[in-house]
Amino acid sequence: MPKTIGLALLLAALPALAQHEHHAVAAGTLAVTAVNLNIADAPVVDQTGAARRFYSDLVKDRVVVMNFIFTSCTTICPTMGATFSRVQRLLGDRNVTLISISVDPATDTPQRLDAWSRKLDARPGWTLVTGDKPEIDRLLKSLGVFTPSRETHTPTLLIGNARSGRWQRASGFTSPATIVSLIDQVSGSQQ
Repeated sequence: MPKTIGLALLLAALPALAQHEHHAVAAGTLAVTAVNLNIADAPVVDQTGAARRFYSDLVKDRVVVMNFIFTSCTTICPTMGATFSRVQRLLGDRNVTLISISVDPATDTPQRLDAWSRKLDARPGWTLVTGDKPEIDRLLKSLGVFTPSRETHTPTLLIGNARSGRWQRASGFTSPATIVSLIDQVSGSQQ
């Protein structure tokens, strides 16, 4: 392709890319990074309205996959939610906890999280959490995913084994089958 045509195509696409540049992920790439986490035991509320301690009640001694969403999002969050739904089905009866953490706790009440999870056919083992903004911000910072604005959050997954302390960060656009493979790696099983 001549350089001028390629440049023209790139320039034509810039407005669309600029609108959602924080969601950009190169097609076909999978960057998985090992991370060390000191996860805050923040008070949270799940989609049923139950008060929980994030680390003690949801993460400790478990294999966990986390994503970061907000229920009024119309771009990446529905896709990441659908991916979690597919992952949950692929996992079958394996003992893996899925957690969706709201990056918009002021809007995302337990009722909104419950309605969002029902749209995605979430099953037991997938917990959605919200809470007081300062506590959610502290939690997000401990996970290395805090952004000051919900619109700038990135499509991120944290996949880990809290017992062994092995954690990986991956794109929220990772395929469900690849997520299950990453879960198997951190859990020590290759099922």
